[in-house]
Amino acid sequence: MKSVLARIIICRRGCRLRPTTAATTWSRHALVQVAAIAAAFCVSCSHSNKAAEEYPASEQKKVIQLSDEALKKAEIIIETAGPAVLKKTIKLNGKIGPDEDHTAQINPRFPGIVKAVAKRLGDEVKSGDTLAVIESNESLQPYEVKAQIDGTIIKKDIALGEFVDTSKTIFIVADLKTVWVDFSAYRNDADDLRVGQKVFIRTSESGDAIDSTISYISPVGAENTQTTLARVVVANPNGQLRPGLFVAGEVVLGEEPVPLAVKAHALQTIDEKPTVFVKTGKGFEPREVTTGKHDDEFVQIKAGIAAGEKYAADNSFRLKSEMTRPQPGEEE
Repeated sequence: MKSVLARIIICRRGCRLRPTTAATTWSRHALVQVAAIAAAFCVSCSHSNKAAEEYPASEQKKVIQLSDEALKKAEIIIETAGPAVLKKTIKLNGKIGPDEDHTAQINPRFPGIVKAVAKRLGDEVKSGDTLAVIESNESLQPYEVKAQIDGTIIKKDIALGEFVDTSKTIFIVADLKTVWVDFSAYRNDADDLRVGQKVFIRTSESGDAIDSTISYISPVGAENTQTTLARVVVANPNGQLRPGLFVAGEVVLGEEPVPLAVKAHALQTIDEKPTVFVKTGKGFEPREVTTGKHDDEFVQIKAGIAAGEKYAADNSFRLKSEMTRPQPGEEE
């Protein structure tokens, strides 16, 4: 029986049993068992050959199939390849401050004792609102300290019973509907800055960028930091830009349109080659591409993808991970 099984030859296009001469002396029952085993091998071979013909191994490995649910769970965002504008930029750090052209410092008109404080830090006030009451040392009569503009109290330096004189600033009121963002540029970057250049401002890495332009560049540098001040005036209708907080800025020095590009984070390296996962009817196909110029957001594509094709942008690394994961039966 063992010698017969050893002679079962599985061919590329089928299976055939070649028993030895000794097998003819076996019982009919034994031959039936051997024939059944051979038939099982033949069925397996025919199915494997059919699958190989319909889906070649190279194609099966290339196309990564994901259900809609798996696609959503992986948070893979689909984009369309097309024209883009590449930007040459420099990055600067900045700090938000009140717009000093819309800020009022409030001092007592006469020295005296504070009898009442009507407003707190952060309160919204209207021009003419009473902020405090002070009893004059000269006339011994109380007088009111009033807001001079509409805005927000951003500084309060007054306490009940305190003696204040005319040199002390007891309130600062600022209209925060616009704010200043002051950026510090080191010497190499400052030489490239110009009034009117576009600036993208981010208060956090995940937040949307705020567009503005450089409105002022200081003619003198800061001696202690060896930097030059570049100022941006930004509309702040929702109050999201809070004076005192730091922000990141990206100044656009130049722009260049390209006919075809993909998002920079869509690019993955597979076998040391730049690759983009292109959406097909079956799933995602890893496509080797030839790249050109790039910026932080886009990469120019010279070959490998056609305009209008859809590709995996955000979280495409998960497709690479799925592609390189060993399949059942493969060695790790």
